Amino acid sequence: MKFAGHEGFVPLRDGAIAAQPDLDLRAWLRALREIPTEAMTESDFKAWIEGPLRRFFPFDRFHGVHGRLSGRSVHMQSIISCGDGPNFLASRAPVFDIRARRCIEWWISHRRGMILDRTIAINAAGARIVPNELEIDDMSRLALGAMAQHALIDPYTKAGFYFGFTGVPKTRSSQTLAALELIAPVVYALYLRTKEFTEPAPDLTSLTDRQRDLADLAALGLSDKAIASRLGISEHTVGNHFRAIYARLGVSKRGQLVALLK
Repeated sequence: MKFAGHEGFVPLRDGAIAAQPDLDLRAWLRALREIPTEAMTESDFKAWIEGPLRRFFPFDRFHGVHGRLSGRSVHMQSIISCGDGPNFLASRAPVFDIRARRCIEWWISHRRGMILDRTIAINAAGARIVPNELEIDDMSRLALGAMAQHALIDPYTKAGFYFGFTGVPKTRSSQTLAALELIAPVVYALYLRTKEFTEPAPDLTSLTDRQRDLADLAALGLSDKAIASRLGISEHTVGNHFRAIYARLGVSKRGQLVALLK
């Protein structure tokens, strides 16, 4: 299946693809010079996206989501939008399984910016995948058009920022992908300047009494075997309890649980 604009890519020896070197870097430098040097508010961030950045990177609408990856689930913590209506914002589930969105799961494996429409997604390494029915329905129902999207994830905290630009030119896919890789770390850094992200206090009231007992024992540094002996249950049952605790508190391992409790 051919993706519009794919003819602009140049094959490399290693099988990757390179963008033609025709980006307007002067426009990019002007956009960088227009970044506020003082404290940046969310309004400042949106003004930079819709003004200086758009002059370098054409698009219709922008949205960004800050969240956390826990196991196979994404937990959204905040969302910012330029031009998206209430229907789009209301359609974003606060927690979703990445396996339900093939392109998001694919991005997590490749960690490269990509362009997608209702037929196919392609990234700057030349990898391609067909969106699933849920993603195609989203793009049709919300009239998203061609989308360029990227994300950056902190490998230690599993927190990150996803952002998408809708209405990007489909006939300049090589340039769009090259520009997307260029702007991604700057967009991420500027968004983080707009907020002081603090870890929310763990909602321990969501745990059952038994789960709270296990969490308290984990905070004391006891192993699964020691906890099983203390509570008179099997290690297998202890493991099942901890998996349920991790899911409720949005963590994926014992160290994160202990850090939350402390």
